[in-house]
Amino acid sequence: MATPTYTADAVALLVYLVDGLPERADSVFAQAEAGEAVIQAPSTALAEVLYAVSRDKDVRGVQLTGTPEDARQALVANGPIALAPIDDDELVEYASVVDAFSIHDALVVASHSARETDAVITSDRTIQDAGVETIWK
Repeated sequence: MATPTYTADAVALLVYLVDGLPERADSVFAQAEAGEAVIQAPSTALAEVLYAVSRDKDVRGVQLTGTPEDARQALVANGPIALAPIDDDELVEYASVVDAFSIHDALVVASHSARETDAVITSDRTIQDAGVETIWK
């Protein structure tokens, strides 16, 4: 049986960092931490997270602390996230969906489609309403 694979957006990563994920999304992250699932994040989503951390953004009432490097370590180096760089396959998908989404959402959906992941971990209603398989609640 294939290992379940998911795409996470920046919001999911930020909420993970402050331990505020809803039950269903938290379960997927726990599976990834245990090596039972893979969570990929487009490089653009990770860049958004590092930017937010550099600005001490408030996430769900919790102030982000630490440095962008601390966040990268917690997510990628020592955490459950696999980096999914944007390549030509994602750009082909991006070109086909860019009209329906914001730049960030389109890159997440393009990565999900090009890499054929099982679902997108996101709270974004636009992605959900577009019929993309999502996990959040």
